[in-house]
Amino acid sequence: MSDQKKSSFAGLLVGAAAFIIIVAGLKAAAAFLVPLLLALFIAILAMPPFFALKRWGVPSGLALLALMLVLVAVLTLGTTGLLTSVNVFTNNLPQYQEGLYERLKGPVAWLESRGMGTLDEWINQYLTGKTALTIVRGTAGAVSGLLSQAFIVLLIVLFILSEAAMFPAKLRAIPGMNQDSMDNLAQALESVRRYMGMKALTSFVTGTCVFILLRFMNVEAATMMGVLAFLLNFVPNVGSIMAAIPGVLLALVLNGGGSALAVGIGYLAINMLIGNFLEPKLMGGRLGLSPLIVVLSLLLWGWVLGPVGMLLSVPLTTTVKILLGSIEETQGIAILLGSSPPEPKRT
Repeated sequence: MSDQKKSSFAGLLVGAAAFIIIVAGLKAAAAFLVPLLLALFIAILAMPPFFALKRWGVPSGLALLALMLVLVAVLTLGTTGLLTSVNVFTNNLPQYQEGLYERLKGPVAWLESRGMGTLDEWINQYLTGKTALTIVRGTAGAVSGLLSQAFIVLLIVLFILSEAAMFPAKLRAIPGMNQDSMDNLAQALESVRRYMGMKALTSFVTGTCVFILLRFMNVEAATMMGVLAFLLNFVPNVGSIMAAIPGVLLALVLNGGGSALAVGIGYLAINMLIGNFLEPKLMGGRLGLSPLIVVLSLLLWGWVLGPVGMLLSVPLTTTVKILLGSIEETQGIAILLGSSPPEPKRT
C-alpha cells in the first residue's frame, strides 16, 4: 500500500472516530440540547418579524415583548386544547377498548383458527391492564415534560432575540472570519428559516384539515389528532402515515368500518394535496438532500435526541450539509448528502 493510500485510509479512520465521538457526545447531552435546539429554531422563525418591527420604528424591548406575548398565547391556547382532548381520550379509553373488541371479533376469529392466539389474549396483552396504564402515564408524562420545558425554551428564545441585532457584528470581529464565511452562515440560516417557516405553515394547514375532517366525521379527540398531525408532518416520509393510523383506528372503534375508510381516504387526500402540491410550490419542490439521507437522518437524530430530533432531522441535516459545503476539505461529504451531483463548472 502506497504512502498516499495509507494516509487516506488513516484520515478515513480518524474521521469515522471523530464522527462517533461527536454523536456519542450529542446523545449524552440530549437533555441540554433539546430545549436549546427548540429555542434556536423558534428564534430563527421569529427573527424576520422581530427585525420587521424594528424597521417600523418599534423599540427592541417592545418588539421582544410583542413576540413573547404571541408565543405565550399560542402555547397557552394549544396546550389548553390539547390537554382537554387528551383528558377526553383518557377517560373514554375503556369504551374504546370495548368497541375495538367488538370490531375485531370477525378478523381475529380467522387468526384464531390458524393458531395466532385468542381475541381475549390480544386484548389483555395490548389494550388493558399495565399496557394501557403505561400508555396513559407515558402520554401524561410527555405532556408534563413538554410544559415544564416550555418556560426554559421561551426564556432562551428571549435572550437569543435580544442578542440577534449585534450578533453579525460579533461574528465579523472574530479573527479569521471573512465575507465568504459570513455569506455561508447567512445562507445556512436562511435555508433553515425558509424550510422551518414553510414546514410550520404546511403542518398547520395539515393539522387544521385533519381536525375539520374528524369533527365532520364525528370522531372524538379531533383536537389531539390535529395536533398530532401538525407535529408528525415535520417528520419526513413516514410522519403522515404515523399520524393517520390513530385517527383511522379511532374512527373504526367509534363509527365502524365505513367511517374508518372515509377517514383514511380523507387523510390520504390531505397528505397528497399538501405534500404533492402545496409544499413543492412553497419550498421549490426540493430539500437539497438525498431521499436516503433524509431517512437516515430521521433515524440518527431520532436516536440521538428523541422525538424532537425526528421533528428537526431535516433542518439539522440541511444545516450540517451547508456548513460542510463551505469548507473545502469536507465539500465531498456535502456532495454525498445532496440530492444530485453538482453541475460541472463552465470554462
